[in-house]
Amino acid sequence: MNKYNILLFSGWILSTALPCLAEEILPLSTALREGLKNHPDILTADANLRIRLAETLAVTEIPNPRLETEFQSLNDKPRLDLKLMQPIKRSYFGLRRNYAVIEQTSARADARAQVAGVLNDVYSRYLELWTVQELQAIRGQNRKDLLSLRESFEKSVKAGQGGTVELALLDAEVANEAAERQALESQRLARSAALARRIGRRSGTVITVERPSGLSLPANSGALESFAVRRTPLRLALLKREEAARARLSIAQADRLGNMEAGLLLGNDIDYDNFSVGIGFTMDLPIWNRNEAAIAGAQASVDAARGELMQFEPGRVSAVVKLRYQSALTAEQSAIRYRSEVVPLFEAALSQARDAMAKGQGSISQLQPIINRLTQTRMRAFELQISALEARAELEGALGGRLEEALATSVR
Repeated sequence: MNKYNILLFSGWILSTALPCLAEEILPLSTALREGLKNHPDILTADANLRIRLAETLAVTEIPNPRLETEFQSLNDKPRLDLKLMQPIKRSYFGLRRNYAVIEQTSARADARAQVAGVLNDVYSRYLELWTVQELQAIRGQNRKDLLSLRESFEKSVKAGQGGTVELALLDAEVANEAAERQALESQRLARSAALARRIGRRSGTVITVERPSGLSLPANSGALESFAVRRTPLRLALLKREEAARARLSIAQADRLGNMEAGLLLGNDIDYDNFSVGIGFTMDLPIWNRNEAAIAGAQASVDAARGELMQFEPGRVSAVVKLRYQSALTAEQSAIRYRSEVVPLFEAALSQARDAMAKGQGSISQLQPIINRLTQTRMRAFELQISALEARAELEGALGGRLEEALATSVR
């Protein structure tokens, strides 16, 4: 068995080293849709929403009235006293119910704000898987190009136009590309599993993804800025969070007088059939404690909510979106130009050199630099593609939604 056959046999061993697993091509739209149903953060957000909604019920609960009875029989003069007292606070009169309504709205807004994060996470996992697939494809194409030159190299060596060292180097490059491609397989399987977990897949099928391309960026960022200011889910959630914090502060301030009770007092001398009715009122005197701790805590929550909200005020949102748009547009244009102009030029140069060698007009030494540059160029084009997709993901993070949603909204 000669060296070339050994090389092919080694490649076959590498390609069959792992068990054959069923695979499925998953479109990005399907991944996003399934992520919104099954992503762990969505399930957690749903559970937290139910908890917060239940907690608002406790805020509006009013303590039950307290009934006290006392029977006395002194000097044969029995007497029965009844006391019916109702605990009250100033906040019971509308403030707590108002807070509960606002807090319920805030809880739902926080749950909706999870959607943007989930979409971004699913997209990131999708992109990571595509990255490994694309790297494997590049390695495979490099190996294919190298193998297409081997016959010409071998003929040149036999004709005395090239050395065995160049042929051995070519065989080493072929083996390296095959090994590098196979080395990426464990990453591909791991990233497929990570994506499957985000979208709730249970079949164990290896996921294969498509290139996560989408709509082209608009000519300017105006529509995207308007969408972000109006629709950023996190900003809407923070608005409601500040409103709920202010309502909570109102409760703490209203209850600075402490605990109070009002009630009805009934007394009856049984022997004399003497019946009396009175009104009772008790309260804690606000001398040492005026609910300062609760008020300070509630005020701190208001300040924190306002501080978070300031980060999403319209001017700042617009500025961030504009910068992210410029970054995404530049990265996208660079990737398209490199992929459509630079890579084809090197591929054409290799093709011409190959044809020249077939006609006996070239040498092995002329081919190797072209192959090396083509390999480098493909990797550079890949890096620019990844940069463009990452810049697009960062833009969507600033938007608080998918680019397709933002552009569709601007059209309407």
